[in-house]
Amino acid sequence: MTEIGITVAICTRNRAALLGRCLEALARADKPANPFEVVVVANACSDDTLEVARGFAGRLQIVVEEEPIPGVSLARNRLLGLVRGRWIVWIDDDAMARSDLLTAYERAITTSPSCAIFGGTILPVLEGNPPAWLLDGLHVVENAYAAHRPEAPTTFGDPGSNVPFGANYAMRSDVQRAFTFDPRLGRRPEDPMWGGEETMSIRGALAAGHQGRWVPDAVVDHIIGPERQTEEWLWRYYHADGRLWSPDKGKSLSRWFKAVRAYFRYRRARHRAAPAEWLALLVRAASLAGRAGVRPEL
Repeated sequence: MTEIGITVAICTRNRAALLGRCLEALARADKPANPFEVVVVANACSDDTLEVARGFAGRLQIVVEEEPIPGVSLARNRLLGLVRGRWIVWIDDDAMARSDLLTAYERAITTSPSCAIFGGTILPVLEGNPPAWLLDGLHVVENAYAAHRPEAPTTFGDPGSNVPFGANYAMRSDVQRAFTFDPRLGRRPEDPMWGGEETMSIRGALAAGHQGRWVPDAVVDHIIGPERQTEEWLWRYYHADGRLWSPDKGKSLSRWFKAVRAYFRYRRARHRAAPAEWLALLVRAASLAGRAGVRPEL
């Protein structure tokens, strides 16, 4: 049997059109020296995701499976049982691979044999007609769109440091199987803004002594549709982020007062200050509200 070098791993839920664009980009991408496969797990999909994915069978070495229980961590863990590649390159269904994505990762794997984790570049692409305030202040909130721009192929090993995002990273498959995804984390119908499953997996591997390296030339374009270009969406994102990463979870009167003060500062600035200023205040207010357990919506 021919050895598979890289498995491109994609979990998707009811976004067949985006998935089709993602697979088209992979089909057109430069081919690495070693054979690669694509594994797609459709997570409780009710649209034509399966038909779209299977339609690429003549152009990609592709495996398409279903995970019937909603939840991105469940889909990721289901995918781990299907992987044949020595390395897994994770991308999202809305991440469009640049032509040299896989060859860049293959070069990094070859030149850094001591590393088990690699992180690539993620560039947000705002589709449609983005509001002017978002274009002006995008640099303040682009982490909500998983933006990552590593400047050099430096190594990382501290689990508390900046780590790759799930839209574009690679991990040796045996290491990834040792650090599976926590089903309590990640997007699911009852909490669509929840995340953190890939971050905790990567940090677990780093804490166990595995090393990582940035690969700036492994690039995906991250498609951001109009539904994610609103104040309301950004508020929900940073509210969930505050809940997820708060070191002191739970309600308290002092946290509540901090959140309320930050909220009114943001609202006062909304129509007076430049976008970068009031968006920074939105980020702080929403994060504090998430930590305090108040105002999940604007």
